[in-house]
Amino acid sequence: MDKYYKFKKSDLLYAAIIAASLGALSYYGHHKEATVLFILSIAALVYLDSLYIYKRKKWDRFVDTTIKKMYISVYRSAENADFPIILVGRDGDIIWNNKSARNAFGWEEIESGFEILTGKKAEELFMENGPSSIDIEIKDKVYHINNVYIRSSEGEFNEEMALLTFIDITDIRDAEAKSVSVMLLEIDNFSDLMQSIENDKKPFLLAELEKVIFGYGQNTMALVKRYDSSKYMLIIPNKYLDEEIRKKFNILDKIKEIDQGNTIEPTISIGVGMDGQNPRENSQLANAAKELALGRGGDQAVVKTKENLQFFGGKSKEIEKKSRVRSRVVAHALRDLISESGSIFIMGHKNPDMDCLGAAIGINVIARGLGKDARILLEEPYSNILPLLNKFRSTENYKDTFVSVNQASRTIRGDDLLIIVDVHSENYVLDKEFIDNFSKRVIVDHHRRAPDQIQGSTMSYIENYASSTSELVTELIQYIFEKPNLSILEAESLFAGIRVDTKSFNFKTGVRTFEAASFLKRLGASSQDIRELFASDLESYVRKSELIKKAVIEDNIAITTYDGDDADLLLAAQAADELVGFKNINASFVLARDNADVVISGRSMGIQNVQVILEALGGGGHMTMAGARLKGVTMEEALQRLKDAISENKKEEE
Repeated sequence: MDKYYKFKKSDLLYAAIIAASLGALSYYGHHKEATVLFILSIAALVYLDSLYIYKRKKWDRFVDTTIKKMYISVYRSAENADFPIILVGRDGDIIWNNKSARNAFGWEEIESGFEILTGKKAEELFMENGPSSIDIEIKDKVYHINNVYIRSSEGEFNEEMALLTFIDITDIRDAEAKSVSVMLLEIDNFSDLMQSIENDKKPFLLAELEKVIFGYGQNTMALVKRYDSSKYMLIIPNKYLDEEIRKKFNILDKIKEIDQGNTIEPTISIGVGMDGQNPRENSQLANAAKELALGRGGDQAVVKTKENLQFFGGKSKEIEKKSRVRSRVVAHALRDLISESGSIFIMGHKNPDMDCLGAAIGINVIARGLGKDARILLEEPYSNILPLLNKFRSTENYKDTFVSVNQASRTIRGDDLLIIVDVHSENYVLDKEFIDNFSKRVIVDHHRRAPDQIQGSTMSYIENYASSTSELVTELIQYIFEKPNLSILEAESLFAGIRVDTKSFNFKTGVRTFEAASFLKRLGASSQDIRELFASDLESYVRKSELIKKAVIEDNIAITTYDGDDADLLLAAQAADELVGFKNINASFVLARDNADVVISGRSMGIQNVQVILEALGGGGHMTMAGARLKGVTMEEALQRLKDAISENKKEEE
């Protein structure tokens, strides 16, 4: 260390004293004495410097000796370590191994090389993005292997090597294999499925369904218990659950093969809870996962831990529910909730569309009919709804209805109610901080459930089978009031909401969609007036045509970009609608610049699930219509991320 071979502070002090003495002697004329002292000082300095150099060499020898001893100690420690260590060359030869490796694997196996010993190729250890650790089974034991890359050169030798340490994790794996998770399985739209088959064939359909489900339980060593006519609980070992995750729950496809003359294809929703502290917590996780699977349209499995969510399946179109029981129950509950509240605040999503505005107007109609004051929250941008919004603002009844978040925040009281329409995701709601002001919250939406669903709602009415939120609200109006009091403009706003989300009644329509539209037509909704709301000028049509013209089609998916400061999000969505209408195009994506962000509009004919693709980018929606917003990215980055998501989705489907 420095203390052995560098000048000390005391040496500096002695030097200062000598220098002062020399100065004093010279000052008082003692030149001979000063000369002698100077010569002696130089001699002492030379001696000390030689002494320190000598000590430095001795220190270096001491360090070398210590390091050599350390090498010997490290080598001995490695040789005598109680876990196997081997050194593997790039060609797979085992260059060196310790005593534990020889005892655990045997000389013969070690001599045969890394690939025969482990069943893995040695090249994988030296790949640029290769694994730093892997789990391997050798002789009925499971080892966790840590890989340290080494490069050594000396003379004509130049070798790349991997130092591998083997940690026996057999006991841990055995414990994990014995641990179990909870799986909840529900047959989707069970009542509608049973109504789709003749009475004499219903027992055969039920028997076939149970055969597949109980057979699945037998194959996965799970305990299966039916706790309702269409609901099952499985206690499944994690060892078999991991295999099901790897196979992506192929029971989802197997259940669809059942055909006993039923006109509706049977599908199931699966929720799995795992890695909880106890079975009860796993059951709670499984229930939340199953509700998420059902809310996303069914025909899928959701695996939920405390920190993570995984989705599998979700390829089937949503089936319209024929039963209206839930709609009536929700309508009566909403009526009571509004009646018990003070003022009503209605909020949609950012950059609202016609469906969002139509649903908000419909909720305002309900609040007014129940004698409550209501406010609709709006923040720019809202160019998509401006023609209809201006019509409402020019009427006396709606002069003070539309307010900003800031204005609304100043008037909130403890008993007020917030109703959120056409959105249930925290990331897309108009203002998520505003929600915290309310203890009573209602959500009315038709999108597939997103992982970031708004929490703490008093009532949640999310029905992804519906064409639009406007359709749901129109039904609620009919169940709450015997003689609803809607103006023609209010009826037209709800009709416009249904029209925009169904693409003029061409997508995602059912019997209930047309019944809701018929009700609004009877109230005076004019098709001509609504058509004018969607009319575009010649310039917009030309820009839309240019977008369509430059679309690139690959694997029946059309992608086009709309960059620049003049990008129009509504125009981009319309271009996506038109692109998917062409032959041999299963899906379309239009990317449009919106300030620092890029907004993606996705459309599908039902063959490709655009919701799953855009969900991977933080978006959401429906199987045939979805969107996503990528914040702070260039158009090139957004395009690449979209292509990667499409490619990943294609791999999963294969």
